[in-house]
Amino acid sequence: MDSQANSDSRLSFPFSKGIFFRLTLLLIASLLTVCAPSEQSNLGVQNFEGISLEGENIRIGDIAADRIALNVYGPNCLPCIKEIPVLNYLNAELKKSPHIKLYMIVDPDIFFDNPEALSTEQKMKEAAVLMKEEVKKFGIQVPVLIMKPPFKVDRTEGLVTGTPETLLFKTKPLILYYNFIGPISEESDPNKIPKTMKVIFFKRMAGQS
Repeated sequence: MDSQANSDSRLSFPFSKGIFFRLTLLLIASLLTVCAPSEQSNLGVQNFEGISLEGENIRIGDIAADRIALNVYGPNCLPCIKEIPVLNYLNAELKKSPHIKLYMIVDPDIFFDNPEALSTEQKMKEAAVLMKEEVKKFGIQVPVLIMKPPFKVDRTEGLVTGTPETLLFKTKPLILYYNFIGPISEESDPNKIPKTMKVIFFKRMAGQS
């Protein structure tokens, strides 16, 4: 019995090189304000569509990648703004892995006090103009999509209940497997960002070794 227990212990906690680093990542994961759902259906995300700031229509289900990261941004959201340096870094890093795509997505409704008074077309056009100003003002380098209905940031229910939030999907089929609620990190020092445990953890979860 003792021999079997010791064997099981070795299998569960292999004392090999890098074990402390892995345990640290697990500790960070437990401390992060994150929701890590079990793999579930794509919740209709394959049908979500957005328009890039260059005017290109992009359907989430048609993105050619093995994994997709969708960062949900909101104007006047201080954590969203503080997260931008990290998102810019991740955008540059994930470009090295063609199988991973990162987008910043925006619900146009959150730009307006009374969105119901505008047509979808009006909201899409005006939100694109306003988002271009955000990109210029804050130096956003991540590709942006202004999302069409039925995508919506809904504080009471739905896929996304607030900003910032970053959703990670596997494709073929499109399945949500992890979501980060709140900023991935608010570190702004470019020398420190690559060494930030939260950033390292996100890259691993996104599939970049």
